[in-house]
Amino acid sequence: MQILLIGNFAPPYEEESLHNFTLLSLLRQEGNDCCGINISENPSQEHGIIDAKGYVDFIFKLIRYGWKKDVIHILTKGYTRTAFFRFMTAILFGKVLRAKSIGTLHSEMFSVFVQSRSPMGGVQAIYVSFYAADKIICSDKHTSLASTKYKTRDNFEVIPSVIQIPEDISEDKLLSLKKLENKEKIIVFSNIRYPSFLFDILNNFVAKYLNPEIAAAVFLSKVSSTEVQNAIEEAGYKSAENLIFIDADDMQIVSMVYAKAAIILSALSCDGKPLFEENALIVRTAARLGNYLCFPSSMLLVREGEITDLCAYMFNNILMEGPGSAPLDLSIEDFHKRIKDIYSR
Repeated sequence: MQILLIGNFAPPYEEESLHNFTLLSLLRQEGNDCCGINISENPSQEHGIIDAKGYVDFIFKLIRYGWKKDVIHILTKGYTRTAFFRFMTAILFGKVLRAKSIGTLHSEMFSVFVQSRSPMGGVQAIYVSFYAADKIICSDKHTSLASTKYKTRDNFEVIPSVIQIPEDISEDKLLSLKKLENKEKIIVFSNIRYPSFLFDILNNFVAKYLNPEIAAAVFLSKVSSTEVQNAIEEAGYKSAENLIFIDADDMQIVSMVYAKAAIILSALSCDGKPLFEENALIVRTAARLGNYLCFPSSMLLVREGEITDLCAYMFNNILMEGPGSAPLDLSIEDFHKRIKDIYSR
């Protein structure tokens, strides 16, 4: 089967991009002819991924690489105007190119923003996209419930995002994770920037709650590492033994740390573009499915007033007591089967 995947395939890596790569890898392992178009503003580092630079270039790449494909599948958080416009374009061009058009809506803010679309064009774009798609896959039930208000036919399905935990990892990468080995609890600060709400919570958490049993894993990308490290040095925390810097541009290391984490704090982003860094973040928990990882629960926090102390206190309590576990109604075999069934119907 010839398949075109469209989504965020660029560092710094997070749940969205790691899921996209996991799906790409699984499809190739099954013998499919599969390529990807990267719609992040950051360039991809992986072989076989084509970067789309802007909307016009995206259309040219979509026509060129979507030609004679059996499936065109776009994966996005989709809650910005640009992201949803690309989503609609991919769905409609898929129909024009006589391919099966599939859209995946990753969890984050779509369930909120879809309800605030303008009645002068925005709502109509949603109806058209959802009607034209052969299948709309939502990563959680709340995104699905919000989206199905605009459905006109039965083409929705809920399939959680899944990422693969690498089995073969080089010795030098294992050494970079050595400090995490004996820690009972790990809190991840993913793709952190300075200044940001996430950095303020890190600053407060390290000052008040970091202890020998807890490790704070700070994901740094090439884009943001200098500013964050300078700010940490000024705060006097760089020598803290339990403050561990992780290369957010290394897919294997990021996946391994996610698998060890009790909770994951991330800035909001859509198709790799950071959003609302000063005022919001998302909290996720992860659960293992063999050599795979899914994210059964998440919570969005919006800053209003001085709540940094409260957030750091809350996250420390979650670490001490455990975040609990949401029931999993999916196995990795189910994930494989359901995706293959959608492609082959």
